[in-house]
Amino acid sequence: MKKKLGWISLISVMAIGLLASCGTKENTNQKQTDESAKKELLTLSFGAMPAVDSLPVYIAEKEGYFKDEGLNLALSSFKSPKDRDAALTSGHLDGANTDLIALSTYRQGDMDVKVVSQSIGTFSVLTGNDSINTINDLKGKKVGYAKNQAPYYFLDEALKTHDLSVNEVGFEEVPQIPVRVELTLNHKIDATVVPEPFRTIGLSQGLKELTNSNELGIQSTVFGFTNESLTNNEEAIEAFYRAYNKGVDYVNNHDLDDYYDVLKEKIGFTDDIKKDVTLPKYVHAEQIDGKQVEKAFNWSKKEGIYKKKYNQTDVMSDLLVK
Repeated sequence: MKKKLGWISLISVMAIGLLASCGTKENTNQKQTDESAKKELLTLSFGAMPAVDSLPVYIAEKEGYFKDEGLNLALSSFKSPKDRDAALTSGHLDGANTDLIALSTYRQGDMDVKVVSQSIGTFSVLTGNDSINTINDLKGKKVGYAKNQAPYYFLDEALKTHDLSVNEVGFEEVPQIPVRVELTLNHKIDATVVPEPFRTIGLSQGLKELTNSNELGIQSTVFGFTNESLTNNEEAIEAFYRAYNKGVDYVNNHDLDDYYDVLKEKIGFTDDIKKDVTLPKYVHAEQIDGKQVEKAFNWSKKEGIYKKKYNQTDVMSDLLVK
């Protein structure tokens, strides 16, 4: 009887041990499943523009850096600021590569979008008129640009460095950037304001640069995200920037040949201008200088675009400065 009981006890102990082992394995598997599900839950939508600002984003997408960070990024490309703004204001995007003047427009329309980081964007003033050699020579000449947008803001600030105002320069409304370059080349207008790659395209075809936003220390392009996404989806935005920084490292550590296909496909560069391409030095994501934001919003108020009280803490996110 005692022997029989001993076997029963031994079998019971083995069964309990087996159940405990299965339980531990199940708990481990469940934990791994939960962690995988957590990664899959990180989703974000972002609007990029065909500009050099967005290059690290496009690189990160191509190299799989967003997925490496557990982020499912819905990346949309827009050819015009108008289409980007429509997607952002209608709620189809969590964030976008935008500019401070556009951001002031969003906020005037009660859309809570905040600046999270600066982007590496520049504007250049180009001319094909041989009699124009400096910004000062634009007085009385006709310049093509789109009003109440970042290029217009930059032009106004550039003219101020020579004690001129936009009222002393002729204005031609030309929203499409390629058309601006073509009109300048054909001497239909005297000058225009363009970002890359249109700066390099224009220069390669004989236009000359009078000045650019880097020379004048004017920064207006940014990455902005809605306050809702910053509040409820902060982890996804942090993952976005970790991948973005990897994209920056890729650009800085590789030859142009290694990613020129991305510049062609996503931004509009061509083989004809490859030899003339000079890209900016990309840096890891960081918040823009508050003075740049204040200056742009004050200009926007002066132009009647932004009519509310300016509050820097409402406009700038502290995500990258915590």
